[in-house]
Amino acid sequence: MARTTQSQRRGDDHKRMHSASHDEYPEHAKVPKIQHGFTPSDSLEAANARVQDLEQQVHDLHDFINAKGLARLAPDSIRKHMEQQSNGAQTLATQIRNAAEKVYDRLKGQALNARKTGVTSDDISSVMMHFLAEAEELSQLLGGIPLAFDLVMDLARFSLGCVGDGDSHSAGFGDRPSDNEVDRLIIDLATKRKQMEPSWSHVEALETLREQNKRVADYGVDGFCAKSIELLDGWEKPVAQGSEVGNDTASQENPMVESAALTQDALSRLQTLSGTN
Repeated sequence: MARTTQSQRRGDDHKRMHSASHDEYPEHAKVPKIQHGFTPSDSLEAANARVQDLEQQVHDLHDFINAKGLARLAPDSIRKHMEQQSNGAQTLATQIRNAAEKVYDRLKGQALNARKTGVTSDDISSVMMHFLAEAEELSQLLGGIPLAFDLVMDLARFSLGCVGDGDSHSAGFGDRPSDNEVDRLIIDLATKRKQMEPSWSHVEALETLREQNKRVADYGVDGFCAKSIELLDGWEKPVAQGSEVGNDTASQENPMVESAALTQDALSRLQTLSGTN
């Protein structure tokens, strides 16, 4: 029997190892590919869907807040976002007015029975201070000046409570913090509105203030919106003087000359009323 050499033994060992490797890992076996959860396009579609879902939630939230009249009470981050919408200023103005009128209606009923409730128009004047501050904030929004002016005119009426409608007890004792604030805001907003809209007619506002001033004077509320009346009344005079002279050809040929003169007169009177030069 032939002796096996060391070289032959090494060759046999190599064959056995190679054969075992083929038996354990056949050539046709394939390593499975690693499957990822999303491809880049799938991830983008999922993100877009999530954004659309969040936008709808925000829209629904805004609708709910507006339906409940809560925009003015919403957290600053939500309120500022809502105010930037196209109808944000109008929505806010409506909600402030509705809230103020609700308080006015409730307190006026109590003031009419002041002998029993102890509530007077002075109390209504104090409550309106909060809404006047909101009206001033409203004026800072896009398109907010005309809305704020109209709102302040309503708040001025609310602030009077039942002065002129009830007895002397209902009228209060003349402690009316809102009167000066109403006067200041009307002067400021009317002047800005006239600058923005030279053709805006202030006649209705002037007549309303004159009527209110006269009506409440008999009940101890003196000089209600006196400075506002003086300012608006002054805007009437340049027009009247020009029509009487009849020879102001520049203003007749170009109506903008008259508007510019009226606006300048408004600014001059505003400086006089505010004590500035």
